[in-house]
Amino acid sequence: MKAAVLLMPLLLGACLGGYTRVEEPTAFEATREVDVWTHGQRLRLHGTSMLLDSITGIPLGSPLTCDACRLGVPLTQVDSILVDRPNAGFTGFKLVGGILLFVYALARLP
Repeated sequence: MKAAVLLMPLLLGACLGGYTRVEEPTAFEATREVDVWTHGQRLRLHGTSMLLDSITGIPLGSPLTCDACRLGVPLTQVDSILVDRPNAGFTGFKLVGGILLFVYALARLP
């Protein structure tokens, strides 16, 4: 039973990291990885610029200096745009650690 109680916060923490959806035009850092989903295909881009009507970026495998590699997709054809959350993993780790300490302290009470 105690193992299940200690395992719950750990499983909760696994859901805390990852990506967040972009809903409106945003400025991205050049090195930030952006996933653009269009017609069921995933484009992994960096050096991304988002305007009111389109999003452009360089495929992740190409260097940031390759202007000829830049792709553009109209926002009307974009299913979703996801960006990684830079410190989500570390923040989640701290939260789960705090929850585990709290659960451990509760388990030690008489």
